[in-house]
Amino acid sequence: MPCALVIGATSTLGKAVVRRLAFAGYKVAATSDCPNSVGKVAEDNKKVGGDVTAFSLDTSKSEHRKELVEKVTEKLGGLDTLVIVPQQNTIVGEIIETSGEDFDKLFADTLTTPFRISQAALPQLSKSKNGSIVFLTSCFGFTPSIDMGLFSVASNSVLSLTKAVASSAAKKGVRVNSVVSGMVEGDGTGAVWDNASGEEARQIRQQLESMIPLGRLGRPADVASYVEFLASSKARYITGENCIVGGGVSYRL
Repeated sequence: MPCALVIGATSTLGKAVVRRLAFAGYKVAATSDCPNSVGKVAEDNKKVGGDVTAFSLDTSKSEHRKELVEKVTEKLGGLDTLVIVPQQNTIVGEIIETSGEDFDKLFADTLTTPFRISQAALPQLSKSKNGSIVFLTSCFGFTPSIDMGLFSVASNSVLSLTKAVASSAAKKGVRVNSVVSGMVEGDGTGAVWDNASGEEARQIRQQLESMIPLGRLGRPADVASYVEFLASSKARYITGENCIVGGGVSYRL
């Protein structure tokens, strides 16, 4: 049975990824810095037959990252896949107005901590016959939004991180890819539409859906399904790719 570590398991996308991997037969380590929240994620999945164990550590701290990998490997019996779900974004507005505090926090959450976790997990992942890392990021990394300026830059950095880490990790037999979500319900990238309500929210949603060829916003399960594919042996010759789940919206050629 393959083993997966999901960082950020209590967010909307994180919960969907944990559920999808558990249904696919993985032993899943669900991780968050809130013991009550991640404990509930584990219990909810156990009720429907999922093999999910909760771990509560602060992955922004180096000693916690090392401890997490050691505990997960011991508890699950190994590590095949690392999935890093970023914290839900709350920083909106034009980038020129960004405070230094917001800048440092967003890049720490989006780039620095995911990279350091990957470094910590790589020795164990390299022991797997199908070791892989999957970053989650946003299509705003391809197409910046004036309302999400800093988030766009941070998301773009994950696209480059994916390719750079993939080149190095390939030498150890570990694949590295990202799942790049378009407009997905409840993932924190919505800026305006996530904060609207009532008739305003309905109108915004209709306008957005009219721009998407498949006619609807994405769902967390759409993203989670792609994560499962990239973690599986079906994707054993795919690495260094930023894989878009965008409903047909053209974010790149």
